[in-house]
Order: sequence, then structure tokens, then C-alpha cells
Amino acid sequence: MVGIVIISHGKLATNIMSTIKLFTKDVENVKTLDLTQDLGPEEFMQNLKTAVDEVNTGQGVLVMADLFGGTPANSAWKIISSSQDICCITGVNLGMVLEVLFQRKENKKLSKLLKLAKEAGTNSIKVLEPIESN
Repeated sequence: MVGIVIISHGKLATNIMSTIKLFTKDVENVKTLDLTQDLGPEEFMQNLKTAVDEVNTGQGVLVMADLFGGTPANSAWKIISSSQDICCITGVNLGMVLEVLFQRKENKKLSKLLKLAKEAGTNSIKVLEPIESN
């Protein structure tokens, strides 16, 4: 099973996981890592390496980050550049994580899950506007 690590600024990653547990209890091989004010970039990087190692069962790891260009995503990028079996997607949202969790037992390839994550993340964004009455 592809491992998942959700990373973010503040407590977003932890809060996403807390919300995920309202929908499913199937959170095997999933870790969260929050970059808080009391955690420096070097310590965050080391914690990320540890989390990736803990969820890696040999089928790869999908790192889901909150913001492209932020410290969490940049840390993931450094790890990715030295490994073929780790990918990262940015812009993590609840719909994206749910879809990956529901699909990862059937879609065992990391590349397929990465594609599904991107589609789910994009498709979960909608603009709700008032309906005009004539």
C-alpha cells in the first residue's frame, strides 16, 4: 500500500486527519507533520524523513503538502530529488485526501494515485453562487 504523509504550516495537516477520521477509520500508513513556530526547518526536514520511512512499505510514498514554495513542500522536494519512490502534491484539501485514501487499495501505483489526487483536488473546488431568478 502506498504510504501517505500530509504536511503543512500550522496545524492544518493534523486537522485534516482529524476530519478524515469522521469519514473513515482506514488511515493505515498515514502520518501528519505540522510546521509550527517552535520547529525549525532542519528539525522539520528530519521529522519528514522519519515519517516517510515509517509509512514506506515498498510501494512508494505520496507526500501531500499545503502550499507550493513553502517550507513543508520545499522539504519534500529535497527528499524527492534523492528518491524514485516518493512524490509530492501541493494544495492539499479534504477532497483530495479522501479520494486517495478510498482509492489506494485498488490503485496500487504511486503514479496513479498522484494523478487521482490532482484530479480530486481540482474537482473538489467549486464556486457556489446565488441562482438568478427571472
